[in-house]
Amino acid sequence: MRRWIVSKKDKKKLIKEINEKYGTELIGKDDKVEIVVENDVEIYVVNNIPAFIKIEGLIIPHLRFLLKQGYEWLPAVIVDEGAVMPISRGADLMRPGIRKILRPFKKGDIVVIVEPTRLLPLAVHQALYDSNEIEKMSKGKVTRRLHCLKDKYWKLADQI
Repeated sequence: MRRWIVSKKDKKKLIKEINEKYGTELIGKDDKVEIVVENDVEIYVVNNIPAFIKIEGLIIPHLRFLLKQGYEWLPAVIVDEGAVMPISRGADLMRPGIRKILRPFKKGDIVVIVEPTRLLPLAVHQALYDSNEIEKMSKGKVTRRLHCLKDKYWKLADQI
């Protein structure tokens, strides 16, 4: 595993990219930002918290960051009890498992999947449809998994 502090130039570029994508300031100019690289995995660590993962050209939030900082800035979907275990093990989200869509989203947006009792994040997915289309659907796959509990990104964060 390699780990280094991001240069000022790269940090500025990263801050701009993340703030534009998510519409809020998630990394400040005074925050300490590092990159951890292990095989094909890149994780951005902000103030010693695994914060973002670079996957397939996307920069998505890490679940540890969402657990620490909250997810109010992201579209969220609350799933029913029956979907909690499959989602936490890495399944894609199927329409029957949705209890409620908290904030609207567009196709391709990053969405946090939330469990119904304590509203804790379970996974980070990418939407396959707009939220208004999903509400009209009765079955089918509606999001695809990018990151979930106990996946390689979660396990790498244990080593950081």
